[in-house]
Amino acid sequence: MRATLLALLAVVLMGAAWDSVGNAPTKLLTWKSYSHGNAGSTGSHYLAGFYFAPATDANLSQASATVNLGAANVPYAAHAFLVAGGAGTADAGTVSVVVSGTSITDGGVRTGSDTETIVADITALSANEFVETSKKWIGQVVYTLTPSGAATYALDFNYGFNKYEDFGNRAFVLSDFECVGAAGANDAGFDIEIIQQKATGWTYHATAFVAGAAASYVMTTIHGAESDLDNGEPFAFKRAGLNVMVDGADSEGVVIRTTTSAANAIEALDCHLGVTF
Repeated sequence: MRATLLALLAVVLMGAAWDSVGNAPTKLLTWKSYSHGNAGSTGSHYLAGFYFAPATDANLSQASATVNLGAANVPYAAHAFLVAGGAGTADAGTVSVVVSGTSITDGGVRTGSDTETIVADITALSANEFVETSKKWIGQVVYTLTPSGAATYALDFNYGFNKYEDFGNRAFVLSDFECVGAAGANDAGFDIEIIQQKATGWTYHATAFVAGAAASYVMTTIHGAESDLDNGEPFAFKRAGLNVMVDGADSEGVVIRTTTSAANAIEALDCHLGVTF
């Protein structure tokens, strides 16, 4: 009897539950919701996280070794990343990429004048390679090519901030997704995408960079022609029965991106993610 009670307790602690007639336990489905207010401008909008990145790349060298990202005093609280255009060059020694600024931990510890080496050797990078800081940053950060024994060196890369839903740095399985909203304008260019944040699938571009890997689920692909918004009418996008493994404990997560081609196309929007652990 005692062994049975202990086993039941272990099941509860692991996040499982018995149904009302005593059938075997299943993992609990956990939901998290996000709200999107009126989108006055056209372009990309994000829920459950964000990407904030210039469309144009950075071209750093010994002649101009730094590039800034973000603005002072803005609470980004996001990782800083880069996507390499290819291997960097150096005439000798090694050249690293160092990110500097004010960091913030998930525990609320703020550190001014902090640094993190995001790339140890620029010549070891490959085209489209993605790397991000383990630290999160608030305010403006600076990317700096830092030589050790090199006199001439160069690296081209895209860069930006990324923030993603990782359910408290936990590995999880994305099983359900739903968005329900109301249109504030006609928009034949509207879309909703679910993007899995991960280190693979990024694409460098010198002038038209789009942050993030290719979307896992795209409304316009799934709905086809029936993807246009009509002013004042409701809309929805739902997927259930998914089985997407996301290692939130190791820099993976989920981001929801909406795209509008008409001002005020989204009057209101609520999205929901359902996951199991």
